[in-house]
Amino acid sequence: MIKVTIYRTGNQIKGFMVEGHSDYAEEGYDIVCASVSILSYTALNSLNVVAGISPENIEYKVDDAGLMSLRTKVNNDKTDLVYRNFIVGIELLLEDYGEYITLKFEEV
Repeated sequence: MIKVTIYRTGNQIKGFMVEGHSDYAEEGYDIVCASVSILSYTALNSLNVVAGISPENIEYKVDDAGLMSLRTKVNNDKTDLVYRNFIVGIELLLEDYGEYITLKFEEV
């Protein structure tokens, strides 16, 4: 199962963590893992390209075990849009693949 945790302080989103594998299908054919992966990497790159956050203000970690941890040291209106777009994508996946993904919010 893929576990998605959104880190927030009040209404401000600070980052997220994605961990695990969906086990929806075998490697290379798992559309759930691929979907979450592309949402995660798009958010990471959009924080720099769209929101204008410099790379030194984006902390992230990625490993082969299905983990991506991402936090921004500074936020602006556009970071909020990037994070909310990521959440919308995860929520849409939950509608059809809810047995393979969890989503929770954590105060930090």
